[in-house]
Amino acid sequence: MNVRSGQVRRVADGFAWVDVERQSGCGRCAESGGCGRACESAAATYVIPVDVAVLPGERVDVVVSQRAPLIAALLTYGVALLALFVGVALAMLLAGDSDLSVAAGAVVGLIAAVLWLRGSRSRSTLIPSVRILSGRDLSPRS
Repeated sequence: MNVRSGQVRRVADGFAWVDVERQSGCGRCAESGGCGRACESAAATYVIPVDVAVLPGERVDVVVSQRAPLIAALLTYGVALLALFVGVALAMLLAGDSDLSVAAGAVVGLIAAVLWLRGSRSRSTLIPSVRILSGRDLSPRS
């Protein structure tokens, strides 16, 4: 699990806006010989669905499955690439191998991938969860 500390900025309609402190990729941003980036600058804000009562200003941990980035990348790029090739192959079978039909097949395949990914995007394994750091009651909201 990847865990990052953050602070709830706002809560509305079952979602929490959480400011998460950035962590340096190299660990030596400000040092001589480091990457030179200002990685410790502004916090990133994430909108996360919550099923527990969180309050603005509360310190929380944002938890993401270790496999979530890999699964998200495979779904995004893999589905798009597969749909592109299937669209091209179908266009070549149905309309011949002219440039226009191949390009149209590729576009139709990519559009199909976008529609499929949008329709099936509620994958609970990819969605971060919020863990409250204080000692108060953590019972789910009704």
